[in-house]
Amino acid sequence: MGVETEKSFNALKALLYVGWLAVLLGLTMEAVLVALAAGFGTLKGANPVLADLVQKVSWSTIVCVGLAIGATVKKARGPVMGLAGLFAAPLAFMVARSLHDGAKEALAVAADAGPGPSLILIAILKGFQYGSFGLMLDWVAKKPWGGLSAHLATGLAVGVVFGGTMVALFVQAAPQTPPVPVLVSRTANECLFPIGCALVVYISKILKKLSGRPEE
Repeated sequence: MGVETEKSFNALKALLYVGWLAVLLGLTMEAVLVALAAGFGTLKGANPVLADLVQKVSWSTIVCVGLAIGATVKKARGPVMGLAGLFAAPLAFMVARSLHDGAKEALAVAADAGPGPSLILIAILKGFQYGSFGLMLDWVAKKPWGGLSAHLATGLAVGVVFGGTMVALFVQAAPQTPPVPVLVSRTANECLFPIGCALVVYISKILKKLSGRPEE
């Protein structure tokens, strides 16, 4: 009983570390976007940044922790990681969107102008993106060459393919071509986040091994 309790404690501790890494990823992504906005001279003040930060951190935490949980299960791990991404991403999108809207209202930040892609469509695409991402990460992890670089390359590939699709939908839904700073910021967000998430998942596997927890 004591051994099982220790295993559970180690697993919980490792998951807590992953959660903090996911929060750090959200903070890092927002810092990158703030730097880009500052470089383009489009930074609009602290309140929009805080509202966006709420969105980035909540999105990052739910998606990356969901994939990390799937990565710690050995039996049928590929399907589990795929399902984790399939369900975690739409949930994360809707939660992050709601929290973002609430934060903008609380901070008196103006709503985004102009139409955009259907939220339902985006949620479905996000589910497909991170479901595929989970399956790809599991496949990569089973290969002799499936180390850190392979995980990061997988994140980049997913970011370019699906991120490019998201940006194309955003441009198509806009009444006119969005300004370059907006396109650069959105592209960076869509393409860079999967790389960071792949890093978090990889670290979660290392933490699991260090905790001495046998795979289930």
